Amino acid sequence: MKSMNLKTALLLILFLCISTTGLAQDEPVETSTAVVVQEVVDKGPEDALNRGTPRGSIVGYLEASSELDFEKASQYLDLRNLPAEVEALGGSELARQLNHVLSRAVWLDDYTVSDRPEGLKGDGLPPYRDQLVVIKTADGDVPIWMQHVPRGDGENIWKVSNRSMALVPELYDEFSYPPTIEKIRRWFPEDASFIGLEAFKWFILLTTAVLAWPVFYLLGLILSRIFLKPDSPTYLLWRKILTGPMVAVGIILVTGFVLDRLGAGAVAQEFMRARTLNIIIFIWVTWSVANLIKAHKQDKLNAQGRPGAARLMQPITTFLKLIIMLFGVMFWLNNIGVNISTLLAGLGVGGLALALALQKPIEDMMGALSLFSQAPIRVGDFCKYGNITGTVEDIGIRSTRIRTLTNTLVHVPNARLAHVEIENITAREKIRFWPTLRLRYDTTPDQLREINSGILEMLEQHEEVYDDPLRVRLTDFDDDAILVKVHSFLKTTDFPDSLRIAEDLNFRIMDIIHAAGTRFALPSKAIQIENAAQDTIQG
Repeated sequence: MKSMNLKTALLLILFLCISTTGLAQDEPVETSTAVVVQEVVDKGPEDALNRGTPRGSIVGYLEASSELDFEKASQYLDLRNLPAEVEALGGSELARQLNHVLSRAVWLDDYTVSDRPEGLKGDGLPPYRDQLVVIKTADGDVPIWMQHVPRGDGENIWKVSNRSMALVPELYDEFSYPPTIEKIRRWFPEDASFIGLEAFKWFILLTTAVLAWPVFYLLGLILSRIFLKPDSPTYLLWRKILTGPMVAVGIILVTGFVLDRLGAGAVAQEFMRARTLNIIIFIWVTWSVANLIKAHKQDKLNAQGRPGAARLMQPITTFLKLIIMLFGVMFWLNNIGVNISTLLAGLGVGGLALALALQKPIEDMMGALSLFSQAPIRVGDFCKYGNITGTVEDIGIRSTRIRTLTNTLVHVPNARLAHVEIENITAREKIRFWPTLRLRYDTTPDQLREINSGILEMLEQHEEVYDDPLRVRLTDFDDDAILVKVHSFLKTTDFPDSLRIAEDLNFRIMDIIHAAGTRFALPSKAIQIENAAQDTIQG
């Protein structure tokens, strides 16, 4: 469907034609005065209806016709020397018929008229004539011309030529509506319109939409049942897409086809060029697809035992929706003539300031993405981070909540968690039991051998200790104790349960040491006191 923002383009071109200035630069050595040279552009005669140029005249006609003010629109037509049967119709009726023909046969970007008072040069036409548009009919192409005609006060202005106006009744007959549409048209007042569309066209479009809705809705239900089973987890989302935005797409296509046959005036075509409904439907469809993908990913992550990562899909989807809406709004603004380059430059400066202000929150969000994607910890895990040990209760967008062993709650920023070492105790396949025994120095080698063999035998027979590896060794001599180290692993991954098993093992080790006849060493220091008086006598 051809379209363009005719009014905006014409006004911009007209403004540029009004005044163009050139500035002379100052000389660097000699003192001089900057000279402003203004090019005088001939705008044609002053005219209240802006008929000094071909483009200004046709724009005025289209604006008056969109307001259904055909009396005013007739002033843009050359009604001189018309055939009697054509002249008998009157200027207002001829203006209405021409508007009807143009709205059904022509789109805005088909107009090729000049915006200069002398018209277009080098087109092979007489200097007083410009071609407005070519209408394709069953008998061939019919050109519609603009013509430079006397205004009556010695000035010439541009109007739709009388030669073209003489053909309007024949064109109207060819492009007239079928009897049914004509009958509906007579139900409504001639001057009732909205954005350039007459009331009867709105009635037909709304009726078409109402009749098309159940058809496309039923088609959406059928397609959803054909391609998906009702017990599928994404069935409802697919049905919402097929019975929601896709129904709207179908209605827009049908009503657009009907409107193309009915004919849209210049203002309606300009409004349609913005494609507002198309953009809204596009955003709606892409949002629905994003929800579908989000649900699919969440089901997959939950099945993998990663509920935290599944939760992250919601903010990611929301962010993508905002990006989609931003691009949709920018596309719409571009369609209505807003300078996107200037807008993007402003957004770039504002975006930089916003990025600096949101630096920490963004870092935390990226940290959350890292935690959810790599999954070093999950909700419910018992972990150690620095000097903090506890259970992960929640991994949010900005921070992670940890319940410590003292039942306090610690909130750690995700950006910090994503860049430090985290010991995930829950992720262990087994828990190590490796106490260091400090025995007194008066413990004999036989007692040490008895203790080592007793502890090793006890560990081998214990049902909650792995058979391999098992080591009990005398490893070192400290300042105040003999060191015996035990190395083994417990058959559990639960931290509280490991404390229970370790307690039982510790009691048994104490029994073994006491049965061997020795004791644990206490921290002590040996102090030697010398007798100074005795040293003096001996000397």
